[in-house]
Amino acid sequence: MKKRFYGFLLMTLLFSTSLHIPASAATTSPTTSTETADDFVEMFEIANYTAANPYILVSGNTATVMFSTDENAKVSIRGSAIYVKTTDYTMDQELTLNRLKESNQLILTVTTEAGVSTSYPITVKTEPKPKHQVLPKIAETSLSSSRRIDS
Repeated sequence: MKKRFYGFLLMTLLFSTSLHIPASAATTSPTTSTETADDFVEMFEIANYTAANPYILVSGNTATVMFSTDENAKVSIRGSAIYVKTTDYTMDQELTLNRLKESNQLILTVTTEAGVSTSYPITVKTEPKPKHQVLPKIAETSLSSSRRIDS
């Protein structure tokens, strides 16, 4: 049994070391830019996004809406089957929307501590659903007791 195990281990090591990165992928040059690192970081700062133009990060049928307000505020997003709101007054806003359709027409409402509300229409588009649903392959197995019962 040990001999078979060592043979299997040797074959596994042999095949795993034969995998390599293609030469074309290893020799590609990096992308360069004339912008400074600070310019690049500023591009992704939430302070650059407002309720009128929020940053929307989409993953599957979920989206996160992020932006900043000039003063502390609560926000809510309402759609046909969606209603999400924050509970605290803050300047950095972030709301996660789940179970979205491919195209969603939503109303983003910002309410300041003074009670002033402003609404903005936003559209969130998600990734299309796959045309064919792939079902997991289930293999037939038999269950047996590992202990032997003698009568």
